[in-house]
Amino acid sequence: MGAILLLAAGSALAPRSAWADGRASTPVLRLDGIGPLRLGMSRAEAVATGWLSDPGPGCELSGPPLPVVYQLKGPKAPAGIEGTAQFEQGTLRVMAFSAGVRTTFGVALPGGTVNDLVQRARAAGLSATSVYDETFAGRFVTVNRGGQQVLGAFATRSAIATIAVPYVPVCE
Repeated sequence: MGAILLLAAGSALAPRSAWADGRASTPVLRLDGIGPLRLGMSRAEAVATGWLSDPGPGCELSGPPLPVVYQLKGPKAPAGIEGTAQFEQGTLRVMAFSAGVRTTFGVALPGGTVNDLVQRARAAGLSATSVYDETFAGRFVTVNRGGQQVLGAFATRSAIATIAVPYVPVCE
């Protein structure tokens, strides 16, 4: 039986910054969100930002009520972002990205690595661990602040495939 990795993450106000190599501005993923989206906001508030589109059901194993997952492809979402926003009981709980963002401590997708994420998170005063998981055949990175997980990532090799706030949700 194959496992499916779901994307989801968090949100909040986030400024844009230019990449060091001169690429176009990239939205900054903060520990509480991105752009006008922030963890804990209502579904109606989040949809009103214009960043979300294409709602659909989340993981069926979550049990009723199912989460609702939106794509970050709304008319006001920055070009290049590839990600999802997951709502549980009407509240934004998780956001995950596979491209078009960078963390406040400088790890970008695409291009970020597991080692870079762990080192930069620790340099920013956060605790970070990386653990290989045989079920998903990849590494999960967990970043904590004050004993609470605030960021997660997943990689099948050294390059990060998914980065999420506060965690990378999975559905088996």
